[in-house]
Amino acid sequence: MSKIIFNYKICDKAAECGAISECPTGAIYYDKNLNKPVWDKSKCTFCLKCTLPDVCPVSAVLFAKDDQQEAAIMESINSDNHSEEWLWLERYGVVPSISNPIAIILNPGNFEEIIRSSKSKIIDIWHYDFLNCRLHSPLYSDLIKDVAKISIYKLDAQKYPELAVKLGVSTYPSLLVYSSGKLIDTINGYLTEKQVKVINKKIKLL
Repeated sequence: MSKIIFNYKICDKAAECGAISECPTGAIYYDKNLNKPVWDKSKCTFCLKCTLPDVCPVSAVLFAKDDQQEAAIMESINSDNHSEEWLWLERYGVVPSISNPIAIILNPGNFEEIIRSSKSKIIDIWHYDFLNCRLHSPLYSDLIKDVAKISIYKLDAQKYPELAVKLGVSTYPSLLVYSSGKLIDTINGYLTEKQVKVINKKIKLL
């Protein structure tokens, strides 16, 4: 049975949730008693607008098409040991050494300018049809220790397949690391702990 799932471990539970404003039927709404956005199945048409990365940049709103996918998503969420304190550090930079790492969404309007930029950057390319992309939103404080020194972008390859082609990417998720405008590393698939350490070393040299 299809279902919309909120990953509250990475959701800031704000009344200004983009999924609420994007939902055409009011199926996503803010519950003042629970103090968080929730889903009303009876009103949902499963248009899936609430799950798009330009609606929720951290991919906290997920879609499970059946019980098997729901179980996989819930297992992933429940196995995440990150605390609410971590969320505030990650999202809002409560600790001075950590700045806001929310990714900027790549689209046809800003793509060429960003790609041509000589700034160091990370591009996270994902595709909604790939379950692994929906289960995991990159934990940037795990990936890099000083997010202030590098720009982070997300590209929805389902919405903008032509941009993924321009980047030479066909496997999802993929992570592209640029130094001074030059591609220095490409990682396909979900990041392992070993890969995180390798990227950390490279970013420290940027």
